[in-house]
Amino acid sequence: MTRKGIRPIHCLILLPLLLVGCWDRQELNHLAIISALGIEQAQDGKITVFTQEITPRTLKGGGMGATSEGGGGGKTLLRSETGETVPDALFKLQKKVGRRLFWGHTMLVVFGERAVRQGIQPQIDFLIRHPQMRLRANVFISEDPGAILGIQAPVESTAARTIRNMVDLRRRKAMDINQLAQMMAGDAQTAIIPYIQPVDKTIPYIHGSAILKKGKWVGKLNQEITEGVLWHRNEMKNGVISLKIPEGRRDMGIRVVNSQVDMIPKIEQGEWRMTVRIHAEDDIEVNETDLSMRNPRFVRMVEEAAEKEIYTLAQKMLQKVQHDLKADILGFAETFHRRYPREWEQVKDRWDQVFPRVKVKVQVKVDVERVGMTNRPAGLPMEKVKKK
Repeated sequence: MTRKGIRPIHCLILLPLLLVGCWDRQELNHLAIISALGIEQAQDGKITVFTQEITPRTLKGGGMGATSEGGGGGKTLLRSETGETVPDALFKLQKKVGRRLFWGHTMLVVFGERAVRQGIQPQIDFLIRHPQMRLRANVFISEDPGAILGIQAPVESTAARTIRNMVDLRRRKAMDINQLAQMMAGDAQTAIIPYIQPVDKTIPYIHGSAILKKGKWVGKLNQEITEGVLWHRNEMKNGVISLKIPEGRRDMGIRVVNSQVDMIPKIEQGEWRMTVRIHAEDDIEVNETDLSMRNPRFVRMVEEAAEKEIYTLAQKMLQKVQHDLKADILGFAETFHRRYPREWEQVKDRWDQVFPRVKVKVQVKVDVERVGMTNRPAGLPMEKVKKK
């Protein structure tokens, strides 16, 4: 056979390879898309799972006047089932759902407080192993996961997206499944997870944080102490601080636009010490005093007041975290491990006893970057503005 005759045969052999298509495709109308998962321990010790399923909105007619069919027209559907383990509960739930559960769009996992008190290591192991689960899904803790996932969000399409947006707007680092697994397996084996609860049964609200040690509940921090932890973990990127200015005798509000935290460990004569240096850059948002910000002395007065406020918050946080809960969620263990690996090997098995005895020194430096569009208080006559 000539070379010209062989070429068409080669083309016929190779052509099917270009027409493989999507052999493993899954049709959308065959899937139950799960946007959020809740895990709680039942009263009898079994595991209850809650799923927030996105429901298709079938419209009658078209155009601007289209309306949803059916009563209520809810955006999500809450389902629940109980089993011996999470896989067992989900297997039972799958048998009751007419579509295949699909986890590729899950953006939220909410653990119940009872489950956390018993330990969530088995549940984290399941989430990490699941081939469809998104490891970037955010993790929260709530007293009632079913109530959180059952909220019909008034603005966003789902409660899960509402909560996700809250985290983004606060510019706080969201805890995801992968990060939680890493923290639980880290040197300190601790984790801090946002605590969420409903407001008026219609709006989910992030209120403080829960502290875990070795996968179990240790305690809860209010919002103020949580912000102190965020400062030390270098996660405070946006926040508002209200200040009392003695000379102005009124309030002033500043916004944190950037912050940097450096931790400097030192072991000297058997004593473990940590120096925490906090540097914040702030903007003045409101000036209720009679002080002109054209005067550098008054600007420095604001900076000193902010430094004192942050320092006081840091001391409150250390008392709660280091001495009351004795849970190293500040990253001290990893910092000492990197700097003093030999010494760390000697104390790693009893870090719970060493951590509360670490001497911590906090240094705060605040710089006011911008004072706003005006240097003097708005609405105050010039003769009443204090310039010197």
